[in-house]
Amino acid sequence: MKILLLADIHGYENELKEILKGPFNEIDLVICAGDLTDMYRIPEGFSQADMVDTILQKMFVLNKPLLCIPGNHDPYESIDVFESYGVNLHNKIRKIKGIEFLGFGGAETPFNTIFEPTEQEIEKSLAKHKPTPSNFILVVHQPPKNTKQDRLSTGQHAGSAVIRKYILEKQPMLATSGHIHEGQGVDYLNKTVLFNPGPVFEGKYGIIDIEDKKVTCKVKTAALAGK
Repeated sequence: MKILLLADIHGYENELKEILKGPFNEIDLVICAGDLTDMYRIPEGFSQADMVDTILQKMFVLNKPLLCIPGNHDPYESIDVFESYGVNLHNKIRKIKGIEFLGFGGAETPFNTIFEPTEQEIEKSLAKHKPTPSNFILVVHQPPKNTKQDRLSTGQHAGSAVIRKYILEKQPMLATSGHIHEGQGVDYLNKTVLFNPGPVFEGKYGIIDIEDKKVTCKVKTAALAGK
């Protein structure tokens, strides 16, 4: 299976459009790991839910299966929009090409953003789902704590202790995240591969290859006009 991973679009439609020029003919699945929109970048006359819809329409041009979770900047209504298009992965398990995907969006921050589930809410959601051991992928917006993915430019770690604990206990083959823009790249928690593709608004995206449960992840950068 080959997956296109997108995260942290923050409403930058043109940058997303440039990335989606591909070529992505061999892609089996597109995953968006949250922050499709930005609470501070809403065009006049539009709601954030409208912008979620707009961003989804951009991704639909690939004509590939799509799974999405919300980020901390996305409105709670985004889940309804995802559901209306059949792409919601938040608080759900979906199975595609024999691999299970478990998702949970949002992230706690010091900035009072829109979608901020508590550690207790994350723990409760993950505990109620029973993915097949070693044959599932965890898709979250907030990365696990004390990893390369959650390290800020200041050196502080801003990840989730609950997500870290869950990964160590359940050992998914892969755990994808976004949220921490400078946390792009690959890391590991025991046998689990951790991957943050970097923010779409910087032209970043990720390509994931899975063959016989072996996971390979690469950060890619699209050429952006004027940048």
